[in-house]
Amino acid sequence: MDNLNDKYIIEKQGEKVLESTGIRYRHIAVNETAADLCYDAAKKLLEENNSDLDNIDFLVFVSQTPDYILPASATILQNRLGLKTTVAAFDVNMGCSGYVYGLSIISSLLASSINKNANALLLVGDTISKLCDPTDSSTYPLFGDAGSATLLGKSNSSDIIFDLNSDGSGCEAIKVEYGGFKQLSDGFQKTLYLNGMDVFSFGITKVPKAIKQFMEEQSVETSDFDYFIFHQANKFMNEKIRKKLKAEVEQVPYSLFDYANTSCATIPLTITSQLENISKKTKLFMSGFGVGLSWASAILELDANCVLNNSTYNG
Repeated sequence: MDNLNDKYIIEKQGEKVLESTGIRYRHIAVNETAADLCYDAAKKLLEENNSDLDNIDFLVFVSQTPDYILPASATILQNRLGLKTTVAAFDVNMGCSGYVYGLSIISSLLASSINKNANALLLVGDTISKLCDPTDSSTYPLFGDAGSATLLGKSNSSDIIFDLNSDGSGCEAIKVEYGGFKQLSDGFQKTLYLNGMDVFSFGITKVPKAIKQFMEEQSVETSDFDYFIFHQANKFMNEKIRKKLKAEVEQVPYSLFDYANTSCATIPLTITSQLENISKKTKLFMSGFGVGLSWASAILELDANCVLNNSTYNG
């Protein structure tokens, strides 16, 4: 979908969205679910890497738009992918910070595994567009859909370092009331509600402060990183964060223009779509922040043989 050529978006509004958020195009899943998108990504990743499915011990599916309230989409994905039944598979309900949270869970599982050849699949994706009202200009032009797959192995190399945070007092800022067991009647909001000012204020104040504190604790500086991979919510907000961190423009890639805000999938989508094939060790600082409210950061290195792949859904 093109925000400058959409029947629900007037021309001036589309131009304003592009100028303020950096978003023009949105990839929309019409019939596919987040699990479908993640399945397609995982299948391609496993086939291209000639992965031994018997060495996959864990599968974590991070999404706020699962196939069902129950059962967990992760167990369905385990079966669809042909993984062994001894795989530990479960869902994690997280949004903007979900990729970093998922990485932390996977890392802990691999570290505790007695299988020295253990591997894990982290599947992260959302179809937030299905929750957006086309007449709501605060949400409809901002969100796209994506699914990602990350294959990780148990390693004796450097660890991933995490900083995870949450503040439920801000839960009203981004919310879908309907669908859970708190609200069982039809009298509640079924589409996504977004308080842009509250989210923006949170993003430019709490997030850079938390990042700076985390970097100080780890005795690292902005210049130590090849890239800062931020959650892709709003380019104007992210540029404020970048400037507060004194990061160079080249250190902060964006996927917003082509893909919009894909919720928990923005970080892996930005890596695969914006970084070239890794030919040397590449040090990354990841930071996801938003719905919850929650925010999470990670420091890690991509190996020189790390395989990155990006493609549109063809399932």
